Amino acid sequence: MTIGLGEFLSLLCALLWAFAVICYRKAGDSINVSAMNLFKITLTLVLMVPTLYFTDGLVPPSLTLHQWLLLLVSGFFGIMLADLFYLRALQLIGAGLTGLTGSLYSPFVVFLSLFFLGERLNAWQLMGMALVIIGVLVISYRKKALAHEHPPIKGFVFAALGVFFTALGIVIIKPVTTEIPFFWIITIRTVGGIMTMLLFNALLQKSLNPWAVMRSTGRYWLLAGALLGQYLSTMVWVAGYKYTSASVASILNETASVFILILGWLILKEELNRRKVVGALISISGVLLVLQYSH
Repeated sequence: MTIGLGEFLSLLCALLWAFAVICYRKAGDSINVSAMNLFKITLTLVLMVPTLYFTDGLVPPSLTLHQWLLLLVSGFFGIMLADLFYLRALQLIGAGLTGLTGSLYSPFVVFLSLFFLGERLNAWQLMGMALVIIGVLVISYRKKALAHEHPPIKGFVFAALGVFFTALGIVIIKPVTTEIPFFWIITIRTVGGIMTMLLFNALLQKSLNPWAVMRSTGRYWLLAGALLGQYLSTMVWVAGYKYTSASVASILNETASVFILILGWLILKEELNRRKVVGALISISGVLLVLQYSH
């Protein structure tokens, strides 16, 4: 079995995101979720300036109007709109139930890749995707949470929309990832996300200061999470899609749930029971199946 660069980066993205989730959980004890989100996106944009200086240069690439719009719209869908729905779902049904919808990510990407890119998975890869999703559902299952006072169906709809727009935001830029300098893809996409987020806040007459969170007791956890989950993870995420098919990358991204399980046990001292171990093994078997038939 040979693991290509795209497959490796997609798995690395899942690991980085898992570390970021642990940090966000710690930071969330003392910081508002919306302020956290605006902070991490703003920090990413700030960090991209020196990143561009040492890599692709500060002079914007020569792009067509279509390419500019595609990247900005990707930021709108995948950063601003996806986070908006996801945060609303958190308010309505809580983190546990919202997290269950993460298993929809790879099916959404597979469907969108078929529609926009004409990509198709073979039978073994489809079986691997099914195993990854089953494993994630087994890990995420919460008997008590699912029995909690009939959570509103609207919350599940918002959560699913958040996952869908995340998938849409990455699939639509797949065709241009080989034509545009990599770090400029990240930068322009981030600009699209923060511009539309600020516009949305202005329309609702909200005032959020992303730097005010640095006075909170959870600021160091938030800073670590932002660096890992928004800056590094986003770059590795997009790079994974650049060097392998969108469908395969999305399936490997699902392994974040397995990494979160292990890190939660090691760092947060969360329970690691037989059900979670079985779910992790199912997901890992699915990943191995996808990797085996990716080339």
